Amino acid sequence: MKIILTVLAVTLITVSIIPAFSQSQITSDSNTSSTQMCSDGWHITGYFLPLEIDYSSKMSPIIIDGKVHSFKVDFVNEVKIQGWGKTVSGEYLGSYDGKFYLSSTPLDSLGNNLVVGSIAVDPQIIKRGTKITIPTLPEPWNMAVFNSNDVGPAIIGKHIDVYTGDGLGARKEAFRITGYDNSVCVVNESASTSQSPEDAVNLSKSTLKKIPDWVKNIFIWYGEDKVSEDDLLNAIKFLINQGIIKIN
Repeated sequence: MKIILTVLAVTLITVSIIPAFSQSQITSDSNTSSTQMCSDGWHITGYFLPLEIDYSSKMSPIIIDGKVHSFKVDFVNEVKIQGWGKTVSGEYLGSYDGKFYLSSTPLDSLGNNLVVGSIAVDPQIIKRGTKITIPTLPEPWNMAVFNSNDVGPAIIGKHIDVYTGDGLGARKEAFRITGYDNSVCVVNESASTSQSPEDAVNLSKSTLKKIPDWVKNIFIWYGEDKVSEDDLLNAIKFLINQGIIKIN
């Protein structure tokens, strides 16, 4: 079933790459009439969802809602930093407001499911729901359109926290995109990203080679049971909503 779902998903996906725009200016694309307003000096950090299966320390008891649960110590310490983690049992352990929680899904601070590409922002600087690009990030993140649907007490001013996914691969990506002096561009909602069915089907080989690595990783991790089916479907849904991929 897992193989069938993966093959079907890959077969359905066609990719529309979001171009990186020049820094510190308003850039216009004559083909799509799209406009992005950019600014410099942004601090970008990354966060991820640790998987208890990747950790190997001794077990430690934690009381949640009056019941005693046991988790690996190094996993719990990572959850305290990242906010959520997936336990060996398949539940998600959350840590915020000085307490631990268990949930069937990992959630952001607004109660939404965490999906790759979600970002936490200071709502005084970037309004919730605003779509942005960060062209100064390393590939493939410089081509992604992010959705500002999260907030956090440590996210103040020109600081953006990017959710990179599950497991050790996502942890590596979180460290890789962390840095200062980035450019952030607000995407004009009226920008056209339409693509004809013929163009979607007849993608060139050069375009297929530009599929972001993190998209490929989601399918790899799913095949290795490192992410759930819901994680896979949520990631696909996010990419569709952002116009990065199209399903025909």
